[in-house]
Order: sequence, then structure tokens, then C-alpha cells
Amino acid sequence: MSDTADEPAAAEDGNVLAPPIAESEAAAGLYNIFHNVWRFGSNALVGWLASPGGIEIIAVPKIRLFGTSHPPRRVFSGERRMGRATFAEVANAFDVQPIEIRLDWTIGDGPDEISPLRVEQIFSNFAVIKTDQRAVFLLDIVGFSKLTPELQASQLSTLEFALNIAAEAARERGFPVDPMRSTTGDGFYVWNRLKGIDADIGLFVVLALFVTYFGALKRQIVMPEAVPEIRTCIGLGSHYTYRQPGESGAQGSEYIVGDVTISLARLIDKARGGQILVGDFFRLDEAVNQWVSPDAFVERVAAALGRITDIATPSGRLDHYSFYLTGPRDDEGRFKIQVLKVVDKHGLSHLCYNAKLNIHFDAGEPLYFGLPHFVLMGGVSRP
Repeated sequence: MSDTADEPAAAEDGNVLAPPIAESEAAAGLYNIFHNVWRFGSNALVGWLASPGGIEIIAVPKIRLFGTSHPPRRVFSGERRMGRATFAEVANAFDVQPIEIRLDWTIGDGPDEISPLRVEQIFSNFAVIKTDQRAVFLLDIVGFSKLTPELQASQLSTLEFALNIAAEAARERGFPVDPMRSTTGDGFYVWNRLKGIDADIGLFVVLALFVTYFGALKRQIVMPEAVPEIRTCIGLGSHYTYRQPGESGAQGSEYIVGDVTISLARLIDKARGGQILVGDFFRLDEAVNQWVSPDAFVERVAAALGRITDIATPSGRLDHYSFYLTGPRDDEGRFKIQVLKVVDKHGLSHLCYNAKLNIHFDAGEPLYFGLPHFVLMGGVSRP
């Protein structure tokens, strides 16, 4: 099931149709019921199934949810709507009694019923979902803590502006992207709400477009201090997603935490200003059932960037990108990709790669982001 909400239905004349009043009232009623069971975030709603008179749900205290060893796979993965056998297995795993709620409406696909898909969308706001593979990048402002509050706000706003433009430009060019972000205080985690290897490639494209607009702003803006020096890391791995639902169905915030965000936080701590670090990962391409290495993945991103030639920026119209992983020159004059090692404050090692992004315009000076391999000294080393 997609993480994104369904689009409203369209009439034959192209106008958007509002959902039936009965369904809107049912959706609002369900949201309020789930919100009450959620109990300000102390519980996670884990699974549901329709019953003859309403709905049955499994709610688990979050402390117990994450404290149970080897829970059934469906606790965190797949749709929250479960079959009877899976529903019973999950309830037994946490030794909880399902909650049966009587409803004034029916769940189904009839004209006067609320659809299971709509119930799933509402229910997911109160669930914790694990994603095994997703690309995430981390933007970090160098020297942020030393700035005045006014400059901090200005610089974060500049990052947001460039991110918004980059996301829109990627969507307009057909990339499957629906970027989400959460602040780290001095930057942002950014991920694609859509899933799949094409969506992950799309997020790398968003990063490249962000750097394009950001670099152009840095050249043109009359207040240079408003455009900060940044460093960035991008990786791919697993994480948990949870949401902070708003009152009465209001749009809430979304957060992610897991192996991929932890790894990026460790890498960014050792990254230098202007540097791009790419985490070490293998990404499954489900279409061909093959694992893709970081260098092969970056080659796919470079090919995707090669299809973008119509970007207009203050620095001129884009001509082409060069995106690649760096390394030393061998005896024959060829460059080899070099895997690097970061040792974090806990003494744990993290493998990564140094990346370069060169942005060429039809006229004027190119933009270069990332550090050449020969300048890497300290912070990262050969494993």
C-alpha cells in the first residue's frame, strides 16, 4: 500500500468531486475514535479488521511495542488491516485483548459505506511502521550554534526555500518524489514519502537540484550570510516512521528514526564543510531481484540527472551534471572509487564514500559541490 493519500475523485468534466457527506462524517468519527485510543501517543495502533457491527483494533503501549523480542513481522510491516489469523497472532504476541468498537456506519465498498482503504489511511496516522529500505539525506549548517538567532532563522529559511524549489522541479520532470523533512535543529533530515528504488533515485535527484538552486542563491544573494556553508550525507537503510496526529483530523507531523538516520548522524559529525558523504549500502532492485551497490546506484542517479537539461537558475540555464564517487588515481592514471571509514564518538566504525557534484551551465562558471579526493585529510580515512 502506498504511503500517500488517495487523490479526490474527478468528474467527467474534470472537476474534483467532494467525498460523500456520509463518508466524510464516518472518516471524522473514526479519526476521533482512533485518537482517543492513541491516548496522546502512549499507545500505538497496530492492526484492525472489520467486524459485522463495526471494527476491531489492536492497541499496544509503545513501551511494550518496542520492548518485545522477535514480534511477528506484521507488527511493523505491511498494511495495518489484517486477516483474522494474523490479527490473533499479533494480539497474542503482546498478550492484549482486541478492542471491539461498534459503529453507526459500515466498512465496505458500497455507496453508503466507508472504504477499507480510507480506514487504512486514517488508522496509519496512529501506527508505527518499519521501512526496510529508503534513501534519506541530512543537511547540516556549518557553525550554526555560533550564529545569532536571527541568522539561524534566516539560514534555515534559505534551506527550506531551496528544498521546496528542488522538490517541485523534480516532480515537474516526472520523478516520483513527495519529500518530507524534519529538523535536526541545525539542518534537516529529508526523505521521500514514496517507496521503491525509483523513488530513492528521485531523492538523490532532489539533493542535486537543491544544491543547484542553493549554490546559485549563494552566488547571487545580496546578504551572503543568509546562505550558509553546508555539509551533507546521504544514505539508504531501514527506519521506523511515526506521526504526531493533529486534533480532529488536522495534518500532523511525520518523523523517522532508525539505522539510516543514526548512520547519517554519525557521518555528518565527521564531514567537512562543502562535503558530500554517501553511506555504504546495498539496495534491492525489486524489478530484477538484484542488489545494487553504492557505486552502481550513483551511476543510475547520474543517468537520471543526465535527462535534466532545462533548469533555469540565477547562474544560468543548466547544461549538464557530473555526479560521481571519488578516489585516488592508480598507476595507469585512472581513478578508483575509495571506500572511507568514519569512527564515531562511541568508537564504532561507519563505511562511506566521498562524492562530487559538478553543475555546468550553458554560460558562466560551473558550480562545484563536494570535496576532491586529494583534499581529504582527517575526519575520514581508508579502512
